[in-house]
Amino acid sequence: MPRRPRQESGTGFYHIVSRGLDKEPVFQTKEEKDRMWKIIRENLKKYRIKMYAYCIMSNHLHLLVKADLKELSLFMAKILAAYAHYYNHKHDRTGYVFQGRFRSQCIESEAYFWNCLRYIHLNPVKANLCKNPVNYLHSSMAEYIDVKSRKLLDSESYRLLKSRFYDRKEFEKFHRSSNGDFFIDILEEEFLERKAIAKEILERMHMEMEVSEKEILDYIKTRDLFEKELKEMFGISKKKVQKIREAIKMELGRKKD
Repeated sequence: MPRRPRQESGTGFYHIVSRGLDKEPVFQTKEEKDRMWKIIRENLKKYRIKMYAYCIMSNHLHLLVKADLKELSLFMAKILAAYAHYYNHKHDRTGYVFQGRFRSQCIESEAYFWNCLRYIHLNPVKANLCKNPVNYLHSSMAEYIDVKSRKLLDSESYRLLKSRFYDRKEFEKFHRSSNGDFFIDILEEEFLERKAIAKEILERMHMEMEVSEKEILDYIKTRDLFEKELKEMFGISKKKVQKIREAIKMELGRKKD
């Protein structure tokens, strides 16, 4: 059975997330993060991809890009394969390095674009790796603040910055928002990310068991297996797992209608 096709963004903007297999820290060292960064830079020249934000963490990476969906898929396949080859060779291992397909979230509004960009830049702050996102070496925040450090960002990203913020100080202040909006954004983005991964798990169970996705969520035995896998993967409470399951179930119900 073929995989569910990716949703295409009406604006061409996507938030991309790719994670190490089983949460393995595949970008653990500075050398590994630098190699991923170089692979991205080399392939941006070969594909029609516009970069607006990025952050390379220890076990996953975030990209905010504008691209044709087919071109984006080719680009991601190339950079992930290139890094997997490097990583396997370095650690004398074989097999998969990344967890399934990369996740793509459509960015359909300007507000969501800026919230997503902020979320990406604040990943290392949330992980207690730094207090100021400008100080994190492997994200685009420093490129926005220091024009001389331009490396991966598309020139259009700076034009958008100037159209939205009076100056770079205001841009930094946007990242230090204390009015609660940021925390709402973080929680919402985390929920969407977990739900997207949960849908991939559900799809896999559907293919393996040859049972409909709705039946998996409805029947106690399969539902418990699904929830157990989510709980172990995300390390969250049963209540949060059930919230994800209910959200997916509602989506399936809307599609049926």
